Amino acid sequence: MVFQDPPEHTRLRRLISKSFTPRSINALEPKIEAIVSNLLDEAMKKETFNLVDEFSFQLPAMVICELLGIPLEKQWDLKRWSDGVAGFTASARITHEQAAYAEEVAREAEEYLMGFFEQVRKTPNDGLLSRIINSQGAEDGLTDKEIVGLTINLFFAGFETTEGLIGNMVMTLVNHPEQLALLRSNPELMDAAVEETLRYESSILKQSRVASEDIEILGETIKAGDYVHFMIGAANYDPARFSNPEVFDITRADAGNISFGHGIHFCIGAPLSRLEARIAMRQLLERMPKLSILDPQPTFPELLAVRKPLQLWVTNAQVN
Repeated sequence: MVFQDPPEHTRLRRLISKSFTPRSINALEPKIEAIVSNLLDEAMKKETFNLVDEFSFQLPAMVICELLGIPLEKQWDLKRWSDGVAGFTASARITHEQAAYAEEVAREAEEYLMGFFEQVRKTPNDGLLSRIINSQGAEDGLTDKEIVGLTINLFFAGFETTEGLIGNMVMTLVNHPEQLALLRSNPELMDAAVEETLRYESSILKQSRVASEDIEILGETIKAGDYVHFMIGAANYDPARFSNPEVFDITRADAGNISFGHGIHFCIGAPLSRLEARIAMRQLLERMPKLSILDPQPTFPELLAVRKPLQLWVTNAQVN
């Protein structure tokens, strides 16, 4: 879907758009609140914990499993499959080994999903995949192969980006203590803080396209067939759009970002990602008044398109 033009893009997007309406997303809020609370209950039994493994990955993974109707115990396989594909499609340096591994996990995901499709044909559930599978007789129905590709795309879009948003937001706020204090004393700024994090430390840094026709932009000619990188992270720092773009400011008057894309390809899961981040950060700040980042300091994957911490050790104790 991400790499299709209309009418194919329209056909694919229409089939999943009903599960991402504001009403559908808002209906998930109580479930997300409970997931966040339960994850923090478990993580905070320890004095220190890895926010990525124990919280920022598990939250969106559990939500996407719930949304798709996939058993929760498959969440770690989903992560492995998504990371494997991302390690090829979003890498800064692509190797033969990465390509081979991406092929391996994609085939493993396909094998599992094909079996899962047969299960939900026999025993439907309330998940998105069951609804798609069991409406294939309708006009614009998808083939099983198309649904596999769509599902792997939803794995990536469903939790890689939100995992990064939550981790990046924790890092950015802790590294800007005056902004963290402002947010704690003004919780109504949470939506603005999420949007400023999306601008300042976007978890998606670029998107790529192949030009379908010749076009001229600012005196530069792009020819049909040219491979084009849209640098989202750089655009979010454009001084022609933002005053002092290098400053993290949750009260920014010229707020905005393009971290979820633009136009017909605007991320269909953006409202869900924002909701998850808002609930996650609200509970984190309420329950961890002394939230601090510990050594070892966060590390990041060697990905050109994705920015997220691989590990983020935190504590609720005062750190000198």
